[in-house]
Amino acid sequence: MPVQFQDLSSEHIKACFLKAYQAYPELHGHRIIVRQRSMSKTTMNAQPLLNWRFFRRSRRQYIVNLTDNMHVEDRISIHELPEEVLVGWFAHELGHVCDYLHRGVLRMLQFGVGYLLLPNYRAGAERIADIFAVEHGFADAIIATKQYILKHSGLPSAYKRRIELYYMSPDEVAMIAQGEPANALTIDQII
Repeated sequence: MPVQFQDLSSEHIKACFLKAYQAYPELHGHRIIVRQRSMSKTTMNAQPLLNWRFFRRSRRQYIVNLTDNMHVEDRISIHELPEEVLVGWFAHELGHVCDYLHRGVLRMLQFGVGYLLLPNYRAGAERIADIFAVEHGFADAIIATKQYILKHSGLPSAYKRRIELYYMSPDEVAMIAQGEPANALTIDQII
């Protein structure tokens, strides 16, 4: 299996990742490293591994980073999150990886710059990841993840505002899952 876990001992986290990963057969030919590390501004992120394989889309490798603790007042460990929340989070991150599969080197560099500098671009990228997750059968898990984040009283309000600003709402995810048009662009219009 091309999934490799680094610095990750929680069997719960590994099982949740594998549950999401199995629904993404287009990723099974790529090496994906899942590692846990200290991150201050985000809970998870997915990105291509910057090595010589980065320049060949078909051989590109990816890394999914996850924090060791949610940045909440009572310091919730990631491995304490409910299964559906973790699976939804991983499904979203694997949605990013699916998006990266379609991008050549120049478009990946454009993505990185746009994501960092342009709020609308970032919102579009997060939307694409959610749409990929919904298309792979994870609408309920994505909704559970968003509801967990937005309703958890211990999460900082700045974190919740960032989620509301850049990510689809639970209602919008439900609309897309039901095949109804949502307010923003679809994946075909963005890619």
